[in-house]
Amino acid sequence: MDSVILLNKPTGMTSFDAVAKCRRILHEKKTGHTGTLDPNASGLMIILMGKYTKLLPYCKKDRKVYHAEFSLGKMSDTGDIWGTILAQKEPSVHSKEEIDAAAASLTGDIMQVPPMYSAVRKDGKRLYEYARKGIEIEREARPVTVNALSVSTENGVDFVMDATVSSGTYVRTLITDLAEKLGEYAVMTSLVRTGIDGLSLADSCTFDQLEEGAGSLDPLQVLSSDLRILEAENEKRIRNGMTLKLDCADDMVVLVKDRVPLAVYEKREDGIYHCLRGLF
Repeated sequence: MDSVILLNKPTGMTSFDAVAKCRRILHEKKTGHTGTLDPNASGLMIILMGKYTKLLPYCKKDRKVYHAEFSLGKMSDTGDIWGTILAQKEPSVHSKEEIDAAAASLTGDIMQVPPMYSAVRKDGKRLYEYARKGIEIEREARPVTVNALSVSTENGVDFVMDATVSSGTYVRTLITDLAEKLGEYAVMTSLVRTGIDGLSLADSCTFDQLEEGAGSLDPLQVLSSDLRILEAENEKRIRNGMTLKLDCADDMVVLVKDRVPLAVYEKREDGIYHCLRGLF
């Protein structure tokens, strides 16, 4: 079945297993997704099935929105409550001004060191493979963007964080970095991805709803907002991958017919648009 699914992944399941379950429900072997979620996290995943797996390089991946909870007073090897606790201390009381200042210092374009328990590769291996063997690897900080960050608390120990971030940003690390600025330890206690570049968890479906026939999405809704979508004027030329002259200034466009994606075209040095990838 050719379809695009906004899935509300439950906790306790890997992203791989979530995709596999969608595959079984819809009886489609060809599947993919645009970004993993940790097993203990829940929330929005974009699942592509059938011919729409060809959309993967052009889907929304940035400006992901998360709702997280965390507690002060503990530090773990994974940065969350599900890891091994390495140290504990009684947290101090912090004013709203202190918390807001710490959050503000982590907003914008920042450098972030990925956690050891992550899928980042180092010398051909995932960092978590080293971590599981008790090996600490030196990691280089990477540029990420935190578009918005707010933190609040009612009791001074348990906190809520809402963050809009670029792809590749680790919310666990945001939490531990914020706690460090306050002179504290912290562990994340829950994480929900609530949005991806305008797509909302409110519009997603559960596995039960998917089994009942819900969940299929207009494929154009998951395309990156950086891509211009144009209605095809010569469908035959596009389906044959032929070059086109287009009256637009964009370097890359998606050509569609009646909201069905046909192909991605790229403007070359000659000013002519060449077929980059067929989507049918």
